[in-house]
Amino acid sequence: MKYKKTYSVIVSSILLLMFLVFSCKKTSTVYSKYYYIEKEEWSSQDTAKFRVDIIDTISLNDVNIKIRHGELYPYSNLYVFLTTIYPDKSQKTDTIELILANSKGEWYGSGLGDMYDITLPIKKNVRFAKSGVYQFYFVHAMRQDPLPNISEFGFEIIRVSKNR
Repeated sequence: MKYKKTYSVIVSSILLLMFLVFSCKKTSTVYSKYYYIEKEEWSSQDTAKFRVDIIDTISLNDVNIKIRHGELYPYSNLYVFLTTIYPDKSQKTDTIELILANSKGEWYGSGLGDMYDITLPIKKNVRFAKSGVYQFYFVHAMRQDPLPNISEFGFEIIRVSKNR
């Protein structure tokens, strides 16, 4: 009898935990990809290109940049030029500053060995106005060329919710 009670408590706890995990998740990945940088030297002639087919024009999305860099990256920030080409072929170019370290030189990203990963939001709660193919082109805008100790540059779109 005692074992049945313990067993039912364990099963109930597991079911409750599973319900909480699945019901609390309000985000989902729409797109996530990395551009690999050869020899960890990003030339200003190398363009990180991401092509995303957007179908959902109702949901809100967060747009993030993901960077994997070495401990010896010489700057606390990274400037990039972002050119967005919309489904109607119109385009817009922005300059974005990405902060990678604090004023003491401590990296914000999580580290494993001498490599650090960081995810940085560039737009929050974005609703794509038109369905179709969006193209996102990133080029580094730093004075040093090639830029050392950058091994991967990623781009992701996360669906936040259907309606907020």
